[in-house]
Amino acid sequence: MSGEEEAPLYASVALAVPTRQLFTYRIDPAERARVHPGSRVRVSLGKRRMVGTVVEIPAPDPPPDLKVRDIETLLESAPAPAPSILALTRFVSEYYLCPWGEAIAAALPPERISAPRDRLVSRVVGADPGALPERARARRTTLLALPADGTPVPLGTLGAAGRRAVPALLKLGLVRVVERASADLDPDPGPKAPAESGPDPTPAQSAALVPLFEALTGREFAPHLLYGATGSGKTEVYLRSAEAALSLRRGVLYLVPEIGLTPLLVSRIERRFPGEVAVLHSALAPRDRHVAWERVRGGRFRFVVGARSAVFAPVSDLGLVIVDEEHDASYKQQDSPRYHARDLAVVLAREAGAVLILGSATPSLESFHHARSGRYALLTLGGRVEGRPLPVVRIVDMRDEYRRTGAVRPLSGVLVEALRECVARGEQALVLRNRRGWAVAIHCPSCGTRVTCTGCSVAMTWHDGARRLRCHYCGNERKLPDLCPTCGAIDLRQVGEGSERIEHELRGLVSGARIARMDRDTVRRRGEHEAILRRFDRGEIDILVGTQMIAKGHDFPRVTMVGVLSADQTLGLPDFRAAERTFQLLTQVSGRAGRGAVPGSVIVQAFDPTHPVLAEAALQDYDAFYEREILYRRALRYPPLTALVQILVIHRDAGKAFRWAETLAEALRKEGEGRLLLAGPGPAPIEKLKGLHRQQILVRSAGRRKLVTAVDRALAAVQGQIPHRAIHVDVDPVSLL
Repeated sequence: MSGEEEAPLYASVALAVPTRQLFTYRIDPAERARVHPGSRVRVSLGKRRMVGTVVEIPAPDPPPDLKVRDIETLLESAPAPAPSILALTRFVSEYYLCPWGEAIAAALPPERISAPRDRLVSRVVGADPGALPERARARRTTLLALPADGTPVPLGTLGAAGRRAVPALLKLGLVRVVERASADLDPDPGPKAPAESGPDPTPAQSAALVPLFEALTGREFAPHLLYGATGSGKTEVYLRSAEAALSLRRGVLYLVPEIGLTPLLVSRIERRFPGEVAVLHSALAPRDRHVAWERVRGGRFRFVVGARSAVFAPVSDLGLVIVDEEHDASYKQQDSPRYHARDLAVVLAREAGAVLILGSATPSLESFHHARSGRYALLTLGGRVEGRPLPVVRIVDMRDEYRRTGAVRPLSGVLVEALRECVARGEQALVLRNRRGWAVAIHCPSCGTRVTCTGCSVAMTWHDGARRLRCHYCGNERKLPDLCPTCGAIDLRQVGEGSERIEHELRGLVSGARIARMDRDTVRRRGEHEAILRRFDRGEIDILVGTQMIAKGHDFPRVTMVGVLSADQTLGLPDFRAAERTFQLLTQVSGRAGRGAVPGSVIVQAFDPTHPVLAEAALQDYDAFYEREILYRRALRYPPLTALVQILVIHRDAGKAFRWAETLAEALRKEGEGRLLLAGPGPAPIEKLKGLHRQQILVRSAGRRKLVTAVDRALAAVQGQIPHRAIHVDVDPVSLL
């Protein structure tokens, strides 16, 4: 048998290309023992050389007439997914109907990055320093300094003279030099800072911790929804649960919506668990992200804090998964792979036998529905810690302001006076205007035209500081036109005030106040989020104006006043989640007031002050909102009562996009066999985006798996008729705009 040629062995490789097909490559017989599922490899695809991941060995034998290429290189130094993460990415591919290679690419740190490496020097066993010439004193001293048994030491420990001597010793064959990734080393970090102790738990927190501690001890999957008013102490429940998990030698994953917006929370976690916390998120410098990821995989860090991509962190023996502000839409990835990190956290915890805590003062309807139906255990904290009252909310009718003043002004007299009094008392305030820029649109009163983006069917926003019109969807910019592009009129008007204009107005209305703004225009560079928030925390800013960024989980004890402008504006959006998002935003930003010793107050401005969502948010009455909203969802068969998939068919030619959408809709009807509820195809709410026309199909079903399977089959049926890139599939979308 030794003379017989060994049968070829094939591997299925996932590549980050827009197809769900796996690719078959032959494994070099000399590499068989080293290649396994999860191995990173370099292969050729057409004329391209790509990095992929082996996902199956052996792969099915290819057809006899198919010429199969070899795996070119096994990339042992490239980041590779742990078996649990490889399984999670497979779930992402199958459930979210995206290429497995794209899911793996999203899970791993950057590939083409040179991680910091340490050079290690070892003495060749048997090398005799006495054999060196007398004049080679530095070489002899260096060789004597190295362990005789060949144990390697970092080059940097040899001193300048020793480092200079190494090349000559290497040439003589007396030493060896190897490189090893810094992440693989685990030097003694020195004494840790003492851990900061937390406050004594309140009775409500203690009651919530009992079942969590029991579940951690049981080492079985146990999902919980932690529901409590803003300021009720959910974070302390998370941290005490983490202490319990770490004491059991199990890992902790703590997800937050946007890591850049929560620097004070991250600092608090690091003080409680010094030397044990790794921070992972996509905004890290590639090298820093790579090293942190490797150290987590190596078990150096057992506690990971991060944004949505951290759900793929290779935490060893995961025992606790926390999803803070679980309702936040930032957990949903908007580009392929369009996964939802909160939902993946459920899958991850289930597979790891871990305890799951989803926390929010305004839970998503999906999570609260699961708690009501018994799928999740519901833990309720109730009111704020130390018996602090919720802020008093006043809703201002802006129609009355117009009748009183004869002008449409962005800031009511009531709000301006309240802000003046707040600043005079030495307290702080937040003002929310959830639109950035100076003017939301440029309008021609003669013909009704609005200046729109050439590539998107949306109005362009005027930014006064930059003196430019900008599209907030594609980034296109242009000068302000002198004439109406439709009728040639010269009387163009600015319509609607953005956060830039509000900041300017407040500087003139609240004299002496130190005012800053936080939106996407003021925090473009890394670290600017944190800089503004830390200045605010130190009391260097009196009034912080901003978009929804300022509503996300911040805890500033000196904030006693919150103002909300155009609170009802989002209620009219063509999206079934519009009321839910409005309630969540208003409740969350109102909850920033009065978290310290001084009670808070909130002024909400609206043109439709009688809308029930505003009243429910003013009282932080989530239960009332849920009971009313779930009736609407049930009547119209929307999530959480059904599963939903949004499909967009896109093309630069509107007619082609529509014809392709009709073809796909017909395939969906056939595969659904009458069990699917289809809406469309029809123009998406934003019909044109970045130069592409968009046709939308909404597919609903009572059965989630059946829905995904039917969509998958329909996509397979139109393969070859519609290009992969023209179809965007979003399973469980959070926005339909």
